[in-house]
Amino acid sequence: MKRYAFILAISITALLISASVTAGSSSQCPDISQAQKIGDCPTEDDMKRMFKIHCGFERDPNAKKKTELCDSYGEYKRRKNNALWESSDKEFMGYVSCAVPPAEIKKGQPTSIAISQKNGLYKITCSYQSGAKLSMRTRSVCRVPGVKNSLMVMRAECGANGKPCKFECD
Repeated sequence: MKRYAFILAISITALLISASVTAGSSSQCPDISQAQKIGDCPTEDDMKRMFKIHCGFERDPNAKKKTELCDSYGEYKRRKNNALWESSDKEFMGYVSCAVPPAEIKKGQPTSIAISQKNGLYKITCSYQSGAKLSMRTRSVCRVPGVKNSLMVMRAECGANGKPCKFECD
């Protein structure tokens, strides 16, 4: 019995220490120059096949188009020709356009931050000059310092004049 009490005491202490480190912590958008592409870009053949399947042409050529994505192959390719990227700490991820060279993506500075909340899950999205967006999801309550909470979305411009894209989570 003493052994279990000792293990429980150590576990509670460890949880309190980790909670004090993360509670009310301030963070900022990740440095995209350190992000890595972890998925491959689709080939042209893959894109054409996905277009046919997604838009229903593969099954029934007379089928009604499902979305505005199906209006043209060019629009479909513009929106779906992406690869998965993740930040160096593996906390933020996002699909980034394969039409933009990786070197250009990595040069992008943060331009804005947005935090949205749905069903107790907070989504922090960092936008970059290159058009890339990386997001993180957490159950911790998060906010952008100095921005009034609208209960749905908080947005802030950043990057200009060296202002970092910061957020806080409890």
